[in-house]
Amino acid sequence: MRTIDLPAFDAPAFAAAYGPWAIIAGASEGTGACYAQQLAAMGINLVLVSRRLPALEALGQQLAKDHGIAFRALTADLTETGAGSRLVEATADLDIGLYISNAGADGAGNSFFGVPVERSLRLLTMNAANVLEAVHGFGNRFLARGKGGFVIMSSGAGLGGQPWLTMYSATKAFELNFVESLWAELDGQNIDIVGVAAPIMDTPTLRRATEGLGMDYSIAYDPAQVCALALASLGKQPLVIVPDGPDEDKIPQIQADRKTRLVALAEWGKAYTAAATA
Repeated sequence: MRTIDLPAFDAPAFAAAYGPWAIIAGASEGTGACYAQQLAAMGINLVLVSRRLPALEALGQQLAKDHGIAFRALTADLTETGAGSRLVEATADLDIGLYISNAGADGAGNSFFGVPVERSLRLLTMNAANVLEAVHGFGNRFLARGKGGFVIMSSGAGLGGQPWLTMYSATKAFELNFVESLWAELDGQNIDIVGVAAPIMDTPTLRRATEGLGMDYSIAYDPAQVCALALASLGKQPLVIVPDGPDEDKIPQIQADRKTRLVALAEWGKAYTAAATA
């Protein structure tokens, strides 16, 4: 399994900035469960969201036992219209300080024209419309409380077109550009956002999707390390792009170039807005 050199991380400072409650959409296993474990270890209470209530309850009870946190399990199908807004409404009584969007996986090998259009629309709803709804709803709550953060799990597939992953690639590109744009807009407002162009990770989803195909799992990353890198980058970077794929040697420069372009566009936008309102 591939590993990551993780940066220094101040867990108490993180908990103070993004607690006392975090919500994880897509929390039942894999990266979602890794996020839950790492946040619970910091003493942050959790709202765990997925379609599988028994898995959420089991995870929440174990984390409550191990770390003394409170938790709430919510069932939601994020391919359904309005699911993002319903998460905001269902947690109106909680002081949420962090939203992690972790749903949205799709298996390779799907021909765009070979599957019903409804399948593509469900993926669009999950990775675009419901991400937008949740970030808008929680973001306005964060602005009212004066602080908060978002972690949006995208994919390296969003860095460019990827055949037989057409809708996944396209919707993950939406997430990356959405995060970068908000990162610039939120500058100076004490609200942080980071997007993760995730690599291939050794998760239960990957194992199920590649069962019997003879895949070499040593090329995959440890999902716990990817999650730790994302949390450590919140408030510091707009995007985390983990080296992976045929151009992985170029990834650090791609990440740096995207940030340079974003900062330049943000300065241009500020100047244009100031001139337009003068």
